[in-house]
Amino acid sequence: MQAKTIGLKVGCLILIGLGIALYIGLSFSRILVPLLPIMIGILVWYVTRSQRKLIKTATTPIYQVEEGWIKIQGTATAPKTFVTPYFKQACIAYVYEEANVSYDSDDGSEYVKNTSRQEEFQDFYLTNATGKIKVVLTQLNLTLLPAKSDTLHSIKYAVDDIRYTERIIRNGDLISVLGYAVKNSHYAYELTAQANQPLVIATPEVEDKTKKSFKAIQYLLPYLILMYLTVNYFLFFAPVKKHIEESTAFALFSFFGMPILGVVFSVMGAKTDGLFKDFFNCLGAICFFVSLLSFPMLCLLYMTDTEIYIIECVWASILACTTLAFVINHKRLDGTFDKVR
Repeated sequence: MQAKTIGLKVGCLILIGLGIALYIGLSFSRILVPLLPIMIGILVWYVTRSQRKLIKTATTPIYQVEEGWIKIQGTATAPKTFVTPYFKQACIAYVYEEANVSYDSDDGSEYVKNTSRQEEFQDFYLTNATGKIKVVLTQLNLTLLPAKSDTLHSIKYAVDDIRYTERIIRNGDLISVLGYAVKNSHYAYELTAQANQPLVIATPEVEDKTKKSFKAIQYLLPYLILMYLTVNYFLFFAPVKKHIEESTAFALFSFFGMPILGVVFSVMGAKTDGLFKDFFNCLGAICFFVSLLSFPMLCLLYMTDTEIYIIECVWASILACTTLAFVINHKRLDGTFDKVR
């Protein structure tokens, strides 16, 4: 009860803080610029805590298991077989979700209105060269496993599409499980969930992809900090050159030209090899990321009638920092954004 009370108090404080930040942001639009990246960073840090714990925990041989949080990698086996509702996949555990998908009438972006969830699972064993250990499931968390999905498009007006998504564990799958090791009544160790921390289950491919993603963040972080500082310098501290005419060409290029260039360079990179492939892919990535990072900023600055000199300096700062980050780290980032199959 005490833990729940503390959790409620912390949740209330977070909501109050977000409310104050939102009020300040809506009242003083430019305040959003320094506040929003910090809030996003805190949110990312919070929602990725399971992934960070998974990749930071070294794999333990089963014969060396002791009580506490450990990670075991092995082949999953269980006696009972389930069949998933939609794709009819044979498995030992699954999560099935059926979601109503609708689309925004203005920009066509999709959003999920409601989701129903169904799951079946059982205790299973992990086996590798170092032994065999039982994994005790009280709830199922397969968010780090690859998803198989299909969308049924409706031809009727005002009727939502339906998206079917399944994540499964099959007999014989090689997976990693992060859990709390405890001794059972037979003095053998088992992996279980602990308090409000469920078991974390992932495939080696997803685990490797997660490691690469965090490495990419680590490589890019100094340049993101530099970008944050330079953008805020031009917004709040740099001397302003007034009476500079607004450039329609700059607005069109920054909003539409950069994404188009990103597509063009990506296509050119896909059709070439070797050095030219790396060169065009790097240019395409720079264009895409500059567009992604600058679009909300430019919208905010144009809506608040900011001096065109400041807008151009902010955009140039984003371009310079992004270019610097990708040019220096393009080899390190190779394969980071490939899709996990």
